[in-house]
Amino acid sequence: MDLNRISSRLCAAFLLCLAAACGSSNGGTPPGAPPPGDNPPDDNPPDDNPPDDNPPDDNPPDDNPPDDNPPDDDPPGDDPEFPDTPRGKLLEDLWTSSRAGKFRFGYEHSILWGLYDPGKMGLISTNDWFATLAGAASRDERAWASDAGATVGENPGLLGLSLDAMVFDPVAWNRRDVAAAAVAYTLEQPGGMVAIDWHTPPCNYDIASSDFAADIATPLATITVDGQSVPIHAQGGGTPFYAETYYSASLSSSADIPENLKCVCKVANDVPIAEGTFAGISARDWLVAHAKYVAQFFREHGLDGKPVVLRPFHEHTGAWFWWGQPYWNCQALLGDDQAVTGPDAYRAAYRTFAEAVRSEPGMENVIFAYSTDKLRKLSDSEVTPAEAKIRDPESLSRDLLRARLVEELSELGAAYESPPQQAILDHDGQPPSELLEAYYLEAYPGDDLIDILGIDLYYPYERAASPADLEDMKAMASAVAAVGAAKGKPHALSETGTYRLHLLHRVSKLAAGQPLALYPADHVSRWYDTLFDQGLKAEFLDNYGLGAASAVALSSTEVTSLFPGAGQGAVTEDWYNEHLLEIAKSAGVSYALTWQTYYDGSDFDDKAVYYYVPFPGHPEADNFRRFAEDPAVCFGGAACESAPSDRRRERP
Repeated sequence: MDLNRISSRLCAAFLLCLAAACGSSNGGTPPGAPPPGDNPPDDNPPDDNPPDDNPPDDNPPDDNPPDDNPPDDDPPGDDPEFPDTPRGKLLEDLWTSSRAGKFRFGYEHSILWGLYDPGKMGLISTNDWFATLAGAASRDERAWASDAGATVGENPGLLGLSLDAMVFDPVAWNRRDVAAAAVAYTLEQPGGMVAIDWHTPPCNYDIASSDFAADIATPLATITVDGQSVPIHAQGGGTPFYAETYYSASLSSSADIPENLKCVCKVANDVPIAEGTFAGISARDWLVAHAKYVAQFFREHGLDGKPVVLRPFHEHTGAWFWWGQPYWNCQALLGDDQAVTGPDAYRAAYRTFAEAVRSEPGMENVIFAYSTDKLRKLSDSEVTPAEAKIRDPESLSRDLLRARLVEELSELGAAYESPPQQAILDHDGQPPSELLEAYYLEAYPGDDLIDILGIDLYYPYERAASPADLEDMKAMASAVAAVGAAKGKPHALSETGTYRLHLLHRVSKLAAGQPLALYPADHVSRWYDTLFDQGLKAEFLDNYGLGAASAVALSSTEVTSLFPGAGQGAVTEDWYNEHLLEIAKSAGVSYALTWQTYYDGSDFDDKAVYYYVPFPGHPEADNFRRFAEDPAVCFGGAACESAPSDRRRERP
């Protein structure tokens, strides 16, 4: 892409979008797999898919009371005291195992979504995998399985999950109880751990706009908050959590700003919702009601009292979710110069949800995690014209829209612009850790509430991971490690991964001199057509070297230049050992979570499919087994349950 053709302000906005984790080479939109919970079990996935974040009034029983100090006060030191509760036990295990050089590993929906059937020793759709393997396991008809387990011989002990794929999944899709059973099973295993995120639609969401409106029309429950009845609906498909969802024309005035971009501000300032299913309801009450329903679901499914990690409103430093950093200028967005604004608004929204959860009966052991996206743009950010073709058209289209959206908000004086982020952008070379730490903590909700410090670090899709990437990733993870050490809190790679596993699988199957089809014309055209601005359409086509929206492919010469071993058998990059393992060891993380698998069951060798762990027979399978066997990796979790450390506190 020719950045010279973009205005200077749009360029700055584009760099913000490219600082992403759940995205392609430098971020933005994950290239292709649907978000958790988007698809009913026997449906085709929606086309707009990602692969792809005041102390409680009542202190948790048997827990240390919340600190009255603001986040920047003196940290607790190197030897934290953990409460003698299930929550404290897990936090202590995470702390001590990381200090002993060990970390847990897992991935999103590991024992719920897959594509490799060990009985058939072949590939099946993720919907069929869920029904025949996960569903049967939840009924005790077979053992729980995973693609990683089929490759390594052991399921990972860390299960990632989304609230929208369990608590807020449509009842008609018959997945809620299966997901809850997977959580319960995982927590029963030695060293088992569950980490949950939430891709929630915005406060102005209209359920009638869902492709599955009939499945979510009947509320799951009605929750009363401060005398206000709030209907709780399932989250039925699509990607309404993306910031650009309602952005379909240029913003000529503040009146044109989409309502979804005001939701953080409305929660923080207790302002009524203006449109959609929840119109007229206080945005704060809307969020509190959803938190109360989370607790209700946990109690109904026997998960109350369990030390489950919740990570709401993640990757807030990016521009892709409605709760993202650019959308915190509440004084401008709400037209109120007295409004809570900036990072304080994000803090207020996070705390509103977290305090409401933890104040509910049985939720005292919930562990809250805070996670940013990348803290800076990768140093090695250039791609060749051939590499640029690999960029998924959906990812590129979404990121171009977000960059334009942020630019237009800035021109209206309605975008929040982060001083610590600007200090990093202004720094020549690798920023010092102090700058990264300051940006990391800019919107930190507070020591009294946050238990785990995370960062989401995804690798490029267009090009192979480089030594410069590794150093950048180490620096960002180490900055979070420094914050964790100062605060006495475990730190983690709360999401990470490489998008290139299927690309390597497809290249490994090519004959010598064979080209590689990347994206069919209908997929390219669809995402080209979402761009309402002619300048952005030109940038889109320029990225692929096209004169009009049409199929994208790598020529045989381009294949050979990007993958020198193509046509000679397996092509590998060993991301797990050369990058993930190195970052985890260098930063001393307590756990690392990669993303999910989704496969629709058709044309596996002929199109883009996204998964983040290799299955048996994949060219990276041997490398993944080597990663799993490394002494630092607690693959099944048990080795991290009581890892030796001279820092372990002796209980009386």
